[in-house]
Amino acid sequence: MEGFEHLGFLIQFEDKGSDGDFLSQAAPIFANSDPDMPAVPVPASQVLGWLLQNIASSLEHVTEKNPAKENGPPSGSDQDVVKASPSVRSPCFIEGVSKSSYVKQASDLKNSSLKVINCHDSVIYILAPLRYATIYGCSDATIVLGAVGKAVRVEHCERVHVIIAAKRVCIANCRECVFFLGVNHHPLIVGDNHKLQMRREEKRKGFDVVGWLARLLLRVRGERCLKVAPYNTYYSRLEEHMTEVGIEATINRWDDTLELGMIDPHNSLSHPAGVSDAQAESATRLDPDHFTKFLIPNWLEGESTGSTKDNPFPLTDPYLTSQQKNQNNLGETKQILREAPLEENLKRELSCALHVYFRDWLYASGNIRQLYCQQSD
Repeated sequence: MEGFEHLGFLIQFEDKGSDGDFLSQAAPIFANSDPDMPAVPVPASQVLGWLLQNIASSLEHVTEKNPAKENGPPSGSDQDVVKASPSVRSPCFIEGVSKSSYVKQASDLKNSSLKVINCHDSVIYILAPLRYATIYGCSDATIVLGAVGKAVRVEHCERVHVIIAAKRVCIANCRECVFFLGVNHHPLIVGDNHKLQMRREEKRKGFDVVGWLARLLLRVRGERCLKVAPYNTYYSRLEEHMTEVGIEATINRWDDTLELGMIDPHNSLSHPAGVSDAQAESATRLDPDHFTKFLIPNWLEGESTGSTKDNPFPLTDPYLTSQQKNQNNLGETKQILREAPLEENLKRELSCALHVYFRDWLYASGNIRQLYCQQSD
């Protein structure tokens, strides 16, 4: 029964007036469709027959609709119709960006879907409304996705910070990544997100004790965990783009993650040898003390202007308190520097010292590259 309910993520009956929380609620073969009531046994063959019948009838319905769409304009109520030529329906690819900053505005994208593939040591801004987005094989990067109305999939990424406003997000086989989420549905976590399977490694032949202890130390320090946090940025047209694709800012289930399925034992990319039946790893919340705003430089938006002046997703109390604390500390530091009883020459020396430390941080963090990449603008 549990496996049957999981199929609700793939098969939805939107015309039933339900949000699709339980597939059994749409199935007339169950006497008690209320999930709080005891389930009445139903033969598996009968359930399978009902599923196949509904899938077959839905396919016939799609076949009947397609000729009508080809012969006439699409209905405005059909949100899945891309009002563009067939060539525009293919996804836009951003591939192989390395040690750079990369920006795409809504005016730059004629496609409703986007794929960011094999980008490394870069900062990528996608400030546009989309239906679907995929991030695959990226490392040591920060990726900002504007508003995605259907779903985002992030797969095989390492040490990536991803900032997403979307209806749904699926995270698969990622390592040491942090996700700043504004999502209306459960974030799905599948596959091997590098949780250490210590007991199984102990049984492995030729077990590397030193390597195991090193990985254990990383685990204890929390550096290998998948982390989630609330959405932490904005740009001027963000709320406009969210409205366009149907994202609600009042609903954010960033920390209500759902772990589905097991690690694939046949996928050599996503699991180490000896780990064949481990449950997909859950995510941990980012420590509120480590939560900061991510500022998108306003020059990246060019001449486009909008009404968004702040993060549209409300923060929960711990993260809001941390953010206010950082702002207060910054204000107090500025005031102390302004009111410091120093002679002018000493104030200049203090100012120079602060600039030196800031410059060192720019180089150490790699953020200096963003200034160089945007210098021509």
